[in-house]
Amino acid sequence: MFKKLLLGFLVISICGCKTQKTEFEEPDVESLRKDIQPTSVAIATATYRPFEFLINSSGTISSENELKISFQSSGYLERLSIKNGDRVSKGQVIGELENTQQEFAKEKAQVAYEKAYITFRDDSLGRLSNMNDVVVNTMTLKAGLRDAEINLREAQINLDNTIIKSPIDGIVAEMKEKKGDVISAGKELCVVYDDKNLELTAKILESDYKHLKLGLIADIYPLAFKNQSFEAYLKEVNPKVDENGMIELKLKLRETQGLLPGMNANAIIRVPQAKNIIVPREALVIKSRRQVVFTYENGFAKWKYVEVGLDNGVDIEILSGLNDGDQVIVSENLQLAHDAQVSIATEIGNNN
Repeated sequence: MFKKLLLGFLVISICGCKTQKTEFEEPDVESLRKDIQPTSVAIATATYRPFEFLINSSGTISSENELKISFQSSGYLERLSIKNGDRVSKGQVIGELENTQQEFAKEKAQVAYEKAYITFRDDSLGRLSNMNDVVVNTMTLKAGLRDAEINLREAQINLDNTIIKSPIDGIVAEMKEKKGDVISAGKELCVVYDDKNLELTAKILESDYKHLKLGLIADIYPLAFKNQSFEAYLKEVNPKVDENGMIELKLKLRETQGLLPGMNANAIIRVPQAKNIIVPREALVIKSRRQVVFTYENGFAKWKYVEVGLDNGVDIEILSGLNDGDQVIVSENLQLAHDAQVSIATEIGNNN
């Protein structure tokens, strides 16, 4: 009897378990969305424009016209009218050796020339109109006029060699001597450089050579100026690859204010390509092993698969997947998902 009662109780319990239902409350998705704070992001605008491939280089600034100044004769440096940093004009006297002997020699040569001329004039008086060139040359030699003329020219050259004039307009640098020094012939006194015509001599990888053409615009960043760049253009390319696989080129600076020869600088040469959609490099992320750009649309991040082209380290070329004018997200995009709520913290301008 007890066994029957126990069996009946078990049957009732099992049946009761089968008929009992567990109820779960459906989540309110909209409420959850409201509780989640949007991710603050920076955005930029995708623009249809020529892509600029950038070639990076570095080198040293120099003057197109820099001349070493030296005396052609030896002597005591009696006068020196310049110092480092002075601006001089072409033809300006900048130094003079003691030249008493040279001046005296010129005076003697001048007197000898005048005597020879008087002798020639007296010998040929009233006859020049009837003499041919051969007879005239003979008479000048006989009178000593030719020798006197050569000696006078030589004396003038020797005197001129004691005086140094600036050969160009420019700036004095590397002054090596001072007033009172004894100068040897050919010894360098200083250099004068043209500060209005400066250039950057730099080297690029041979793999970048195919992108070059004369006249390309470049931005020059001297190490001495943290936040200033100078515009230049490609003036010359040396058509030879050195032992390190580099090619030398010269970039002519259009602005030179504040620059000095010898300054080190970096250069970015801009090589325009075909037009396409261009976005900042930070807009591109990899999701599920595919290239993705998130666009900003009415407060939400939209996942867009894209095909990319060239990358210059600053901007990237988008061949498909975006439209001109799309607002692309360039920060916090690694953590975003499709349809994630976002808010604009910063809008970055594009370099058009």
